[in-house]
Amino acid sequence: MKQAQRFALVAVLASSFAAISSSHAQMGDMDMKDMDKSRCKDMQGMDMSKCKDMMGKDKKGMEMKGMGADKKSEAQSHKGIGTVKKVDPASGKVTIAHGPIPTMKWPAMNMTFTVKDKALLGKFSQDKKVEFEFVEQGSNYVITSVK
Repeated sequence: MKQAQRFALVAVLASSFAAISSSHAQMGDMDMKDMDKSRCKDMQGMDMSKCKDMMGKDKKGMEMKGMGADKKSEAQSHKGIGTVKKVDPASGKVTIAHGPIPTMKWPAMNMTFTVKDKALLGKFSQDKKVEFEFVEQGSNYVITSVK
């Protein structure tokens, strides 16, 4: 009886090993013909910054197209026109229903912005139409001026 159990165990292990070897062999046959390797260093020390355009993603694999993620857009000032929906002096934020912002490739939407200087909050009041400028600072959009 013990001999039959050992034989069954050996058979299971052997078939598992065969399945793993088979799948590994199939992966080894994969080529990278569709990958433009000229933009990257060797596969071990891959320079992901050169591969960003090729993959359309940043180093963490997040899609970044049209999201204003380039360093250029962080320093760039953007202009918008909209109607103030809410002012929150305690947090230094204002919600604006703004029109399209072409420099960010944004459609019209309601959005909450941080105000760079709380002194600017006095220029905002609910239902007031405003022209404003803002910059991207990390994941925040900060209003730098308002008319």
